[in-house]
Amino acid sequence: GNKVSLPTRIIVERSPGETRAALLADDEVIEVVHIRDAQAQPGAVYAARIGERVPASKDVFVDIGLGPHGVLEAKNATLAGGLWVAVEVVTPARADKGHKVALSKHALPSDIKAPGLITAAPDPVVAWCATYSDTITEVNVAPRAQAQKLSAALGQQNNLIVVSPSGSNFEECEDAVQSALDPEVALPSGGRLTIDHTKALIAIDIDSGSTSVEVANTEAMAAIAQHIRLRNLAGHIVVDLIPTRARSRFLKMLTEACADDPAKVQVMGLTPSGMIDIVRPRTRPSLAETLCDSSLVHRSAETLAYQALRLACRELAARRTAAITLHVPSSVAVVLNEHLAPALAEARAMASGDIKISPHADFTRTRVEVS
Repeated sequence: GNKVSLPTRIIVERSPGETRAALLADDEVIEVVHIRDAQAQPGAVYAARIGERVPASKDVFVDIGLGPHGVLEAKNATLAGGLWVAVEVVTPARADKGHKVALSKHALPSDIKAPGLITAAPDPVVAWCATYSDTITEVNVAPRAQAQKLSAALGQQNNLIVVSPSGSNFEECEDAVQSALDPEVALPSGGRLTIDHTKALIAIDIDSGSTSVEVANTEAMAAIAQHIRLRNLAGHIVVDLIPTRARSRFLKMLTEACADDPAKVQVMGLTPSGMIDIVRPRTRPSLAETLCDSSLVHRSAETLAYQALRLACRELAARRTAAITLHVPSSVAVVLNEHLAPALAEARAMASGDIKISPHADFTRTRVEVS
């Protein structure tokens, strides 16, 4: 039914260039975050340089040293171009929008020469441990170096940490991540949801399939709450209920199902045409925006590059050899050699071996081979 399960476990895996973390209730994945070094994280503070004004607005562009430029709301007119300021990331860049930043009271470094990070963002894993301190019984971490880092950050609660012996532990979450990228969600009795990202909003359609309208609408409320959080859907969300009498009770069901979401989901009510109107605040990009290309369906070259680096580390360890070559599509090779060069360097250090990149114009977009 609609009972929300409380989180009991956390899985954290550091791999080259990114840390992946999942919050689980026993075996069910509730929430997933990908913390990528090459992307700004909400709450991080940067030294930024003010650039031009945003056309037809009071806001200004700022350079935080990570592309694309951020946008700072200029409530007062003293933000002249070239000025150095400390800013905090409110929402990281996504698809066609730059980072949204706010002025921070943090002191700027005295010898400032270039934009860059001043203080790292709060760790979502530490936040989960604080929020669910009564129910979390284990934080499974890989590799050992990441466990030591997290242990220091957790302080008193570091007795929860278990180091994964295999050095990689995220596999059990992969299916949940994959299903959270699928536009269709099967409901238990034969109905289904379709989740559609448009420019303006996220539309969720309910289809009764082989079950009754009542059962489909009822099962959909629990599934919608679950998938909003798992997929990290945000902004304006509209649910197209299957027409039925007394629709307002589904509002109450959905409100209750979303009650445990830390993002404070607002179920606004029914539109005149009988759709449920929802607003969920945006912090980090959705799972699809993080992992996929602009289609929000296929994994991006960047995500495929991270996967290739994980494979390279596993193969270097398994083959006990000093060097391997990653054969990848040309688009993935470009990402590895440029944008993710620091992640490639980290992979070489983590695996204590050399990883060469060999681009192939004829490879399909997801093909990766090791030699």
